[in-house]
Amino acid sequence: MLALLVSITAVLVSLGSLGIAYTSGRRSRMPVLQFMWESGASGGGEPKWWLANVGTGPATNIVVAQAERTALTRGLNREQWFNPVLIPSIPAGGKLALTWLGGTMGLQCGLGVSYTDAEKYFYTTKCGDDVSMFFVGLHLPRWPLLKLNGSRAVKTWWGVEDLSGPRWSTVSERHVRRRWWLPSRFGISRRLGGWADPVLSYRPR
Repeated sequence: MLALLVSITAVLVSLGSLGIAYTSGRRSRMPVLQFMWESGASGGGEPKWWLANVGTGPATNIVVAQAERTALTRGLNREQWFNPVLIPSIPAGGKLALTWLGGTMGLQCGLGVSYTDAEKYFYTTKCGDDVSMFFVGLHLPRWPLLKLNGSRAVKTWWGVEDLSGPRWSTVSERHVRRRWWLPSRFGISRRLGGWADPVLSYRPR
């Protein structure tokens, strides 16, 4: 009996060690994107919004979107997101200017960005009223990155000059399905892949 208990304890300790090692490995490569405002006063350039990677790994499959308001919480929570823009990957310590947002500091909306790490796991950053929140999982709509029904739901960053035209790809929580078995901490998706939330589940209004 004692030998059995020792064996079970050894197995549990081994599983715990593997879990800790896996989590540590993920955190050592975790990207964290942060919205930054730069007035341009010091360098003489134009004021603009930036997206900086303050994490320890590259951020890929980055989609920046806007909302009239954001609750800065997990999930969509009556948020309505629009104007999704796909931008290039940002390495750890790198940043990219969000030129299409313009040089107005008082942007009357919330900002959000979804992105993945090298293993295709989702992360989300929401920003509103100068407050930013970081979440594990996808807590924005999952727009298809490629064409759906012959048109693109997400515009590419080099194809957007400004936001003077009509909004595109407006999505609210009623357009998004979350798998009942997926823990809420991951939002509507945990990983970029078919098992969590198929891309074709997106249906625009």
